[in-house]
Amino acid sequence: MINQKRKYQLLILLLGCIHSFCLAANTTLSLDSCIKLAQNNNKQILQADLQRHKAQQLKQQAFTKYFPQITASAVGYHSLHPIVEIGVNHIESATVRDLLNTLYGNYGQALGLDNSIKLFQYGYQAGVTALQPIYTGGKIVIGNKLAQIGVQAAQLQYQITSRDILQEVEETYWMLVGLNDKKQTIHTSTLLLDTLHQTIQQAVSAGLALETDLLLIELKQAEIQRTQIQLNNALQLAKRALCLAIGIPFNDSIIVDSIQHLTSTQEYNIPPIQYASTPEYQLLALQLQAAQLQRKMIRAEALPQIAIGAHYGYAKFQTNLLNDDLGSNTGNGAVFVTISVPITAWWETSHKMNVEQQNIKIAQLQQTQNDELLSMRTLQAFQQLNEAKLMVHEYQKALNITLQHYHLTSSAYQAGQKTIAELLEAQVATLKAKNELTDAIIAFHVNQRRYTNLINPK
Repeated sequence: MINQKRKYQLLILLLGCIHSFCLAANTTLSLDSCIKLAQNNNKQILQADLQRHKAQQLKQQAFTKYFPQITASAVGYHSLHPIVEIGVNHIESATVRDLLNTLYGNYGQALGLDNSIKLFQYGYQAGVTALQPIYTGGKIVIGNKLAQIGVQAAQLQYQITSRDILQEVEETYWMLVGLNDKKQTIHTSTLLLDTLHQTIQQAVSAGLALETDLLLIELKQAEIQRTQIQLNNALQLAKRALCLAIGIPFNDSIIVDSIQHLTSTQEYNIPPIQYASTPEYQLLALQLQAAQLQRKMIRAEALPQIAIGAHYGYAKFQTNLLNDDLGSNTGNGAVFVTISVPITAWWETSHKMNVEQQNIKIAQLQQTQNDELLSMRTLQAFQQLNEAKLMVHEYQKALNITLQHYHLTSSAYQAGQKTIAELLEAQVATLKAKNELTDAIIAFHVNQRRYTNLINPK
């Protein structure tokens, strides 16, 4: 009987330490390391970064429109028959016809010439043209402004994507931390139930306990085992989600930090929000600017387009005026001015400008709505953070009360004043209180991150 009491006392001592029990483990993956991995490997962040570089290239592309557009061309040909052939006998002027026939009769035959003029049977030409826009209605300037807005928008979208992904990483990390803590608690309860089962089994064999007490313990063991299965599945999913978010292959053996109980008494207040500093606000502002520039771009398409240009070319064409081996070499240059006025486009342009005016109004309404939503989200995040902080303290108190209740129940059970069912019920209450405290701590860290992102968006 003395040995049995000592076993019970040992069991009580172990149960009283349930809130501080933890398995030794080495931390291999911290929250900071997860954030750095996500910044370097997350697919969405990498895509947003590529969009930034793409926007930079588009800006440089738009800048080239300020400079002359230079083109070079070359062509060579050889036709089956001369493109131009004039027979002497087909010349209308009798005087010219007689003169050419006389020259052909006296000299042409001796030189091997035909009694006809043949041109352009073969030859080649090459040239370079430069075209410099002078007035485009402002399209080039507007295009460059739009390209600059594209760069700024891509940068803001990168900030938003990075912020959201890193918040997701942190929330997933804390969820994994919480699940690990619950697993540790369940493991502790399993060990204690196994010890209690062994002790009661010995007591039943000695006739000191009832068989029903043993069945109640086995029922509780089965319940704990089901909980373990659910926790293991949740841990697998959480690990996969974390690995996916930080861009590493799935590793079932990763270890995260152990949970830290909240001890800070820091108070959180709502600072004055500078809406213009948030990336969402800035992005909507850029959308408004882009809509205004698009309207100007449409108007520019209906204005005259003026450009100056220069061309220089070199050509060589076959001629048989003397013999087939000789040709005509020509090098020539020119300058020109082009003016185009879209007449029929004016009617269509007026409708396009009306459409863009509606887009401007939509962007203005979105900007106003964003201000209102941000204000409400900030207040909500503040309330959730303070609520989470209060819940941590409340659940800590609840855990202390359940531990005291368990001690009293254990003492009463030893004195024969409580049943094994009441002892197990007290243990379950302690387990529940510990898990609720874990959930409260995780909720605090998650809400802290969300609130920080709102009040400090950069």
